[in-house]
Amino acid sequence: MVNCKSLLNSVLVTLILVTLTRSGSAAEKLATCCKTVNRQEITEPILGYLVQKANHPCVQAVIFQTESGLFCSQLTAPWVFRKITEFRSHIFLFLDDLSHRNAKPQSTQPSVVSESRVSLLSIITSTTSAPLSSSLSSTSPLPSFSSTFEPSASENLSERDSE
Repeated sequence: MVNCKSLLNSVLVTLILVTLTRSGSAAEKLATCCKTVNRQEITEPILGYLVQKANHPCVQAVIFQTESGLFCSQLTAPWVFRKITEFRSHIFLFLDDLSHRNAKPQSTQPSVVSESRVSLLSIITSTTSAPLSSSLSSTSPLPSFSSTFEPSASENLSERDSE
């Protein structure tokens, strides 16, 4: 009886701790966020993007990843949807090409595993965060990251239509 009671208490404490550690939103875990946005079109190739929801002091924005860094752009800027569509079409073409390559018979030579890259998603969802007092610049880029983040369909720009 005593063992069951202590086991139940342990399970309850564990559940409470798990709930508390997972309750923070991605915006809270993000070291910095877009507090201002820019309407100026980005001319560099887009390597990835993320739709940021408004969560004070952060504003609603699209964070574009380029070679030179991250840029905070206004979600409703006329060029943003076009850039995202172009980026997504390139990703789909790449994935289609990749699936055709994988459909070919495997060679007998050993494959080489490439060095893994840090993803934008892993940076954003990391639990080590700096104070939110520093803001992303709307005119100057942030430090660049080397991989692409593709949000799920639920995070897509369809949110813009519902507002």
